[in-house]
Amino acid sequence: MRLSETSKVIYVFKPGDHAAGVTGESINCEGCSHISYILECATFTDNAGNGAALTVKSGATDATQTTAETFYYRIASAAQAATDADIYGAETAATTYELLKATVENKCLIIEVDVASLTAGQPYLTLALSNESTAANCSCVAILQGLRYASENPPTAIG
Repeated sequence: MRLSETSKVIYVFKPGDHAAGVTGESINCEGCSHISYILECATFTDNAGNGAALTVKSGATDATQTTAETFYYRIASAAQAATDADIYGAETAATTYELLKATVENKCLIIEVDVASLTAGQPYLTLALSNESTAANCSCVAILQGLRYASENPPTAIG
Protein backbone atom coordinates (compact mmCIF):
# COMPACT_ATOMS: atom_id res chain seq x y z
CA MET A 1 0.00 0.00 0.00
CA ARG A 2 1.14 3.50 -0.77
CA LEU A 3 1.17 6.32 1.78
CA SER A 4 -1.21 8.35 -0.41
CA GLU A 5 -3.71 5.47 -0.36
CA THR A 6 -3.64 4.73 3.38
CA SER A 7 -3.12 8.24 4.79
CA LYS A 8 -3.95 11.82 3.92
CA VAL A 9 -1.01 14.23 3.62
CA ILE A 10 -1.88 17.91 4.14
CA TYR A 11 0.32 20.96 3.57
CA VAL A 12 -0.15 22.87 6.86
CA PHE A 13 2.09 25.90 6.23
CA LYS A 14 4.71 26.75 3.66
CA PRO A 15 8.46 27.12 4.23
CA GLY A 16 9.43 30.60 5.33
CA ASP A 17 10.33 32.83 8.24
CA HIS A 18 7.34 32.70 10.57
CA ALA A 19 8.76 35.07 13.21
CA ALA A 20 5.54 37.12 12.90
CA GLY A 21 3.60 33.97 13.83
CA VAL A 22 1.67 31.60 11.61
CA THR A 23 -1.64 29.78 11.79
CA GLY A 24 -1.66 26.53 9.85
CA GLU A 25 -4.39 24.93 7.80
CA SER A 26 -7.39 23.91 9.91
CA ILE A 27 -7.93 20.14 9.57
CA ASN A 28 -11.17 18.22 10.08
CA CYS A 29 -10.10 15.07 11.95
CA GLU A 30 -13.44 13.28 11.66
CA GLY A 31 -12.85 10.03 9.84
CA CYS A 32 -9.28 9.46 11.09
CA SER A 33 -7.83 8.15 14.34
CA HIS A 34 -4.47 9.92 14.49
CA ILE A 35 -2.71 12.99 13.12
CA SER A 36 1.04 13.55 12.93
CA TYR A 37 2.48 16.98 12.19
CA ILE A 38 6.03 17.08 10.82
CA LEU A 39 7.86 20.37 11.22
CA GLU A 40 11.08 20.85 9.31
CA CYS A 41 12.95 23.50 11.27
CA ALA A 42 15.77 25.58 9.76
CA THR A 43 17.18 28.85 11.15
CA PHE A 44 15.72 30.01 14.46
CA THR A 45 16.66 33.04 16.55
CA ASP A 46 15.34 33.50 20.08
CA ASN A 47 13.99 36.87 21.18
CA ALA A 48 15.51 37.74 24.57
CA GLY A 49 15.52 34.05 25.45
CA ASN A 50 12.02 33.37 24.15
CA GLY A 51 11.10 31.15 21.22
CA ALA A 52 7.92 30.75 19.21
CA ALA A 53 5.22 28.92 21.16
CA LEU A 54 3.68 25.99 19.25
CA THR A 55 0.09 25.05 20.06
CA VAL A 56 -2.48 22.65 18.66
CA LYS A 57 -6.02 23.89 19.26
CA SER A 58 -9.37 22.31 18.48
CA GLY A 59 -12.61 23.92 17.44
CA ALA A 60 -16.13 23.01 16.36
CA THR A 61 -15.73 24.57 12.91
CA ASP A 62 -13.05 25.32 10.35
CA ALA A 63 -10.41 27.84 11.59
CA THR A 64 -11.91 28.01 15.10
CA GLN A 65 -9.32 27.68 17.88
CA THR A 66 -11.19 27.07 21.13
CA THR A 67 -9.27 24.51 23.23
CA ALA A 68 -5.53 23.89 23.59
CA GLU A 69 -5.21 20.12 23.14
CA THR A 70 -2.58 17.82 24.59
CA PHE A 71 -0.10 16.61 22.00
CA TYR A 72 3.04 14.49 22.13
CA TYR A 73 6.29 15.65 20.59
CA ARG A 74 9.65 14.16 19.71
CA ILE A 75 12.63 16.11 18.40
CA ALA A 76 15.43 14.72 16.25
CA SER A 77 18.62 13.99 18.17
CA ALA A 78 20.82 15.81 15.67
CA ALA A 79 20.69 18.42 12.93
CA GLN A 80 19.85 17.53 9.33
CA ALA A 81 22.60 15.55 7.55
CA ALA A 82 24.16 14.41 10.85
CA THR A 83 24.51 10.70 11.57
CA ASP A 84 21.72 10.63 14.20
CA ALA A 85 19.29 13.04 12.47
CA ASP A 86 16.75 10.20 12.15
CA ILE A 87 16.88 9.24 15.85
CA TYR A 88 14.29 10.97 18.04
CA GLY A 89 14.24 11.84 21.74
CA ALA A 90 11.69 10.63 24.24
CA GLU A 91 8.01 11.34 23.63
CA THR A 92 6.80 14.22 25.82
CA ALA A 93 3.24 15.41 26.46
CA ALA A 94 2.46 19.14 26.25
CA THR A 95 -0.18 21.72 25.38
CA THR A 96 2.49 24.27 24.35
CA TYR A 97 6.05 23.72 23.11
CA GLU A 98 8.57 26.56 22.91
CA LEU A 99 10.69 26.36 19.75
CA LEU A 100 14.14 27.48 20.93
CA LYS A 101 17.19 27.79 18.67
CA ALA A 102 19.26 25.39 20.80
CA THR A 103 16.69 22.60 20.58
CA VAL A 104 15.07 22.85 17.13
CA GLU A 105 17.40 24.58 14.67
CA ASN A 106 17.96 22.39 11.59
CA LYS A 107 16.04 19.50 13.15
CA CYS A 108 12.83 17.66 12.47
CA LEU A 109 10.06 17.90 15.09
CA ILE A 110 7.16 15.44 15.18
CA ILE A 111 3.87 16.36 16.88
CA GLU A 112 1.39 13.51 17.51
CA VAL A 113 -2.31 13.84 18.37
CA ASP A 114 -4.72 10.98 19.11
CA VAL A 115 -8.07 12.09 17.69
CA ALA A 116 -10.04 10.16 20.35
CA SER A 117 -8.57 12.46 23.02
CA LEU A 118 -9.85 15.69 21.42
CA THR A 119 -12.44 17.80 23.22
CA ALA A 120 -15.92 16.46 22.38
CA GLY A 121 -17.63 18.27 19.52
CA GLN A 122 -14.40 19.95 18.35
CA PRO A 123 -13.08 17.88 15.41
CA TYR A 124 -11.06 20.67 13.72
CA LEU A 125 -7.36 20.98 14.63
CA THR A 126 -5.18 24.02 13.98
CA LEU A 127 -1.43 24.11 14.63
CA ALA A 128 -0.05 27.61 15.23
CA LEU A 129 3.22 29.35 16.13
CA SER A 130 3.30 32.57 18.15
CA ASN A 131 5.31 35.64 17.18
CA GLU A 132 7.90 35.46 19.96
CA SER A 133 11.00 34.52 17.89
CA THR A 134 13.03 36.95 15.81
CA ALA A 135 13.50 34.18 13.23
CA ALA A 136 11.43 31.00 12.89
CA ASN A 137 12.18 29.37 9.54
CA CYS A 138 10.20 26.17 9.16
CA SER A 139 7.51 24.34 7.23
CA CYS A 140 4.88 21.82 8.25
CA VAL A 141 2.87 18.94 6.80
CA ALA A 142 0.30 16.76 8.55
CA ILE A 143 -0.37 13.07 8.02
CA LEU A 144 -3.83 11.77 8.90
CA GLN A 145 -3.85 8.06 9.70
CA GLY A 146 -6.44 5.43 10.45
CA LEU A 147 -8.86 6.77 7.89
CA ARG A 148 -12.31 5.21 7.99
CA TYR A 149 -12.63 5.71 4.26
CA ALA A 150 -9.21 4.57 3.09
CA SER A 151 -9.18 4.70 -0.68
CA GLU A 152 -7.06 5.97 -3.51
CA ASN A 153 -8.83 9.36 -3.22
CA PRO A 154 -10.21 9.90 0.31
CA PRO A 155 -12.50 12.93 0.84
CA THR A 156 -11.02 16.33 1.75
CA ALA A 157 -10.24 17.17 5.37
CA ILE A 158 -9.59 20.91 4.92
CA GLY A 159 -11.92 23.90 4.72
